[in-house]
Amino acid sequence: MRKTLLAAVPAALALIAVAACSDSTSPNSDQSDVIAAMSDQLGAMMDTDFGVAGATTSDATAPLATGNLFAMTELDTAVLPAYWGRLRIVPGGPRPVLTRTVTVQGDTARLTQTVSFQGTFLVDTTQDTAFNPSSKPLDEGMTQSAMFVRDAAQAHHWRAVALTLQDWLPTNPAARTVAITQISVKVNGVTTITADQPDSLYSVSGVLHLHVGDSVTVTAAVTNSGDTTYTPGTFVFVHLHHAFVDALWHRAPMHDNGDGTYTRSWIVRRAGIDRFVVDAIDAATLNRGTLDNYAANEWGIPYRID
Repeated sequence: MRKTLLAAVPAALALIAVAACSDSTSPNSDQSDVIAAMSDQLGAMMDTDFGVAGATTSDATAPLATGNLFAMTELDTAVLPAYWGRLRIVPGGPRPVLTRTVTVQGDTARLTQTVSFQGTFLVDTTQDTAFNPSSKPLDEGMTQSAMFVRDAAQAHHWRAVALTLQDWLPTNPAARTVAITQISVKVNGVTTITADQPDSLYSVSGVLHLHVGDSVTVTAAVTNSGDTTYTPGTFVFVHLHHAFVDALWHRAPMHDNGDGTYTRSWIVRRAGIDRFVVDAIDAATLNRGTLDNYAANEWGIPYRID
């Protein structure tokens, strides 16, 4: 993907329309057509949520590649809770706010979508058999963009040519202490993607193209400048949608390589279009159940599987 990085969009792009709150759209035909083209051509690559809602367990190895569980030592003070997770939409609580902005210059359009949630982070820190998770505020959002060019042969007269990764961050900048700095992906032992910036535009033709039966290994570099109470200071997971024969999301722990990088391998089990999401989360967030200290960073990597 690095080789297919596109030039930056000119700063003089004219703002055509803004769609804000609850995914509303204006009457502008260009805007509506671009949003429709995004839905048809990119589909779940630009979905605005991921993973299982609520507190769940992380998946074991099968049917993923083995040897990738967290390697705990006697010096570790952080404990991975049996149950934890995100409830982004709380019944009776605030609804997510989705904003889509379309800018057009001549025959080129850029669509940027942001979504923000005021939800709850659930974590069961008690080491017993009872399911009794505590909760803390989860204020988090995601940004992703895509580029289009006019194409009369397409159903909506626009063709997607580039898109960014998804970048999930806490709403409060002061809480952004955990950062993914690089993700690399190997397919059948060959490095296919190296991404250093989630907001860089990558050619649609360079999107991760997989086939059922492929072996995928993802390695993420992560930093954490936040709470230093726990060892390890960060846990990293990957959320997967097509590594199992079912149609559910699964959350698999990534192996701590001891050098600030984390690795996980899996086998592609089903065809589809989606993202896998690398999820780096502060150990204190997982170990201090009621403290308002949510800190995490997630990158969503779009893919297409035949």
